[in-house]
Amino acid sequence: MTEPVAKVQKLAYVRVGAPDFGDAERFLERFGLQVQYRSAERIYYRGTDPAPPCYVLGEGRGGVEAIAFEAASYEDLETLSRLEGASPVEASGDPAGGYLVRLVDPAGMTVEVVWGQNSGEALNPALPHAFNMDGLRAREGELPRIEQGASRVKRLGHLVLESADPAGLFDWYHKYFGLMISDAVRLPDQSPQMIFARLDRSETYVDHHVIGFQWALDERTRVQHVAFEVSNLDDLMSGHDHLKGGAYKHVWGIGRHLLGGQIFDYWKSPFGLIHEHWTDTDLLNNKHQAQDCQLADMKDYWGPEPTPAFLIARWNFKVVKNLFRLLKARSMAKKA
Repeated sequence: MTEPVAKVQKLAYVRVGAPDFGDAERFLERFGLQVQYRSAERIYYRGTDPAPPCYVLGEGRGGVEAIAFEAASYEDLETLSRLEGASPVEASGDPAGGYLVRLVDPAGMTVEVVWGQNSGEALNPALPHAFNMDGLRAREGELPRIEQGASRVKRLGHLVLESADPAGLFDWYHKYFGLMISDAVRLPDQSPQMIFARLDRSETYVDHHVIGFQWALDERTRVQHVAFEVSNLDDLMSGHDHLKGGAYKHVWGIGRHLLGGQIFDYWKSPFGLIHEHWTDTDLLNNKHQAQDCQLADMKDYWGPEPTPAFLIARWNFKVVKNLFRLLKARSMAKKA
């Protein structure tokens, strides 16, 4: 592939719109995000890691309105600003400061690239403890330290971007931001159902994916879910019980993904956007060779199958037609 225009350093934040601030704020508090700044129009949430806000909540119809990456340098912002359709470099206007450039991807999603934001101080994460596992007796005479209540979200890790053309969309994000394929799930016609793409940080190990480019059953563009790291399995399970106590909709989990390796738990917010807790992901660097997996062979290491509420944002004729085609092809592939 050609050398990208820039190589972004991390997924910085998402801008999310919700029609009811009160409902959204109650969900996000129970999910484990913490308020860092607040204005009349927006609430800026953070995790426990020492970083700027990773989730910006404003009024909207429900869903992600913009995604943002952190640039490696101010010079990269200047380079990106010279692209056709890009904004000039400008002050971000957010409380964390910094500068940004705005672009729009081929599917219509606003993408911000930011540099120079101020990081907050680290907050207390979930209490750590050793595990007596794998034949190791690491916790002798010590009880596990597990707090009940909301998970202590550490950071925003990744998101899944649905569209009618995941391959074309990945090509754009590779060209401008340097994302690399970790692996892909193929449909029976060998077009991609999902492309898992990671950051290019050379020999530095990074998360298995920062964006999953997924084929949308209704062929529309949306961020299907946003995913946040928590410290360990105990914190994930405590958060699961806490969300269940709030009568929120659980849509998939708990399980361990085959591709990515993370232990996962998915919840749908009152405004329709799915939020994931995860822990223990695979880490890759530039020595990794991309792999393909056929949809018919896809099965997580353990855990339940996804619910219809996870797979389908809204029902329409295209969803029914494409779902029937996939199920038929998967069934035929298993018989072969």
